[in-house]
Amino acid sequence: MVWNAQNLYPHHAGNSAAMGSENIAARPAGNVAAQAALNIAARGAGNIAARGARNVAAVAAANIAAMRVAGLEAGLADAGWGDGGGHTGAGNPSGSGFAGGYGPVDRWEYATPTALAPVPWTMDFAIGNGWLAFPVDQRINPHAFDPPLQWQTGDWDPGLRFWTLPFDSQLTEWLQDLDLRSPSVMAAREFAVSRCRTLEPKEHPARKTGWLAQAETGDMPWLQRLIENDPALTGWRMGAVHSGQPVDAGAAWQFINAELVELIDLMRDDRQRYLPELSMQSSHIVPYIVHLLRIDPATRPWTMELMNCGSAIGNLVKMQYKSVYRRVRPSTLCPGLLPPWGPPQHPAFPSGHALVSHLMVLLLLQVEGIAQRFGIFPEQRPVDGASAVQPGIGRPVNLDADILANGAPAYGIDQRSPLLWLAWRIAKGRERLGVHYPSDSAASRKLAAGVCQWCMHADAATPLPTLHRVLALAAAEWPPLVTPPPEPPAG
Repeated sequence: MVWNAQNLYPHHAGNSAAMGSENIAARPAGNVAAQAALNIAARGAGNIAARGARNVAAVAAANIAAMRVAGLEAGLADAGWGDGGGHTGAGNPSGSGFAGGYGPVDRWEYATPTALAPVPWTMDFAIGNGWLAFPVDQRINPHAFDPPLQWQTGDWDPGLRFWTLPFDSQLTEWLQDLDLRSPSVMAAREFAVSRCRTLEPKEHPARKTGWLAQAETGDMPWLQRLIENDPALTGWRMGAVHSGQPVDAGAAWQFINAELVELIDLMRDDRQRYLPELSMQSSHIVPYIVHLLRIDPATRPWTMELMNCGSAIGNLVKMQYKSVYRRVRPSTLCPGLLPPWGPPQHPAFPSGHALVSHLMVLLLLQVEGIAQRFGIFPEQRPVDGASAVQPGIGRPVNLDADILANGAPAYGIDQRSPLLWLAWRIAKGRERLGVHYPSDSAASRKLAAGVCQWCMHADAATPLPTLHRVLALAAAEWPPLVTPPPEPPAG
């Protein structure tokens, strides 16, 4: 998953890599890593790869084992990039910290039990013998229960349950199996401490303490209000207040059901065609960004480390909000969605893939040379009536006007940026897979923009020196395309 973002070297078959000193890759028989060491197609006992042409894992030319992005895995291994998964969803290299007490949790990929590894489904929607192609008409209304259905502590991946506890600004649990030398780990630690100091809410018996308040309280941080005040993001949650009125159970179910209908359409129209890409992105996001940027860790190591920072910080934010909102996965309410693998064992809202991929690209777009090449381009207009379009140059993202402000383009609207397009595509892939609702993705984009804005406006009271140093070093790797005119002589 995205927490493995840094790692372009072998993930031991989608398993969040060599998870610490226990190394899950060494597990026999049911062994995730024995699923053909990086070759997702050759998976284990029933060997999904042997199940013919329709096989999700094989998908022939797409064979995920071959998708090594021009050997970048080995390059990153040589350059010192770790797996990013570890036991705790840290998004950075593991194996150098203390071992911790979680032990070898048996996963296919991050927070996904091996029992829920890929199985092939024939995406044929013809109706035969009186049965539906998939049982998508059978749905559960989470608000038909008191209290409404929510993700419970016991539902979490065993190595991630600590996220349900009050927020620890020292990140004691999170750091257990990380390489503490990594700049991105230090950037995340600085972020956690500084944000906790500046956003500490008043004590309230009904919620956690820390820099994230429970959703039910009126005393919540600015970042949380970004999503709470937007009915397109939290209309699924009974009790959320929109336009001064709380959302009732009926309105919340209408919102949820409309999202399920959209996911069913994506399942029918897109899933089979996108499966190879979705499988790769389930554990590897950075290769897609690397592919678009056309970079490698030898020539632009600090650009790679900037992506590491986005992954590490994004994971802190998304895991905290998951523990606040505790939204059940779509297939819990509509079993007929049948994700071909997963879903992971943590709550749905917000989407981790969407949040981390958007935060990565928004941080990248703070670099002028990257924004010129991959930022927001002018609206395309025909040249002399021909089909060609006027050439242009990209600009940085205006976090307020382009994403955060009322009237900013909604999630899914083309913003004419190659990098923003890629983050959207990764987020949309999780909807195509059936593991996230559209509002999970949309909320994640807004959260990512809010986090990026925080990071870029850090000051003496809330310093983030490591992140800003990485940003400066990454900027040096991307000389601007246009040299500004010289300053006029004084006098």
